[in-house]
Amino acid sequence: MAKAAEQVNREKKDLAKVVLVEMDQEKNRILPKQKTFDEMLKEGSFQAEFDRRVQKALGTAKEKWSALMDDKLSEAEKLSKMNKEEKTEYMRQKQEKELLDRESAITRRELMAEAKNTLAEKKLPVTLAEVLNYTDADSCSKSIAAVEKAFQEAVQAAVEEKLKGGTPPKKAPSQEDADLAKQVEALMMGTV
Repeated sequence: MAKAAEQVNREKKDLAKVVLVEMDQEKNRILPKQKTFDEMLKEGSFQAEFDRRVQKALGTAKEKWSALMDDKLSEAEKLSKMNKEEKTEYMRQKQEKELLDRESAITRRELMAEAKNTLAEKKLPVTLAEVLNYTDADSCSKSIAAVEKAFQEAVQAAVEEKLKGGTPPKKAPSQEDADLAKQVEALMMGTV
């Protein structure tokens, strides 16, 4: 009995191996082996495309770096030509400009958050906040009012268009209509 059980277990394992091998062969037949990046580059067309893209990326990076370095060099040249008082004034103006830029960015974020709240309160889509003017609080509130008016007009026009309607829907035949048709037919045939 034990030998029979061992024989059955061996046969199950052998069958499982055969099934796995067949599944693997089927997978390889259906899904071709994927090439590695290096294997793809060995083909001429892929290598040429790769080289072209790398050269383009390097060119773009070099242009950005050159522009940045030119700005730094021109600023350094300006500073070297200035006396101490002019340098101090230039640095003060530069810091003041950076501060104003940061303040305007903060103001913009605050106004956008407030505008989104206002739009939500007025039951308008919050995505409309992207088209508002965030220069200052007054222009923001004016743009909210303009967007609200335009949105309401668009909704009203769409509602009116839907209410115009077209031809009324046909009435579905009911059981009474069928009975009526039979009665009319019976009267015409004189069977009543």
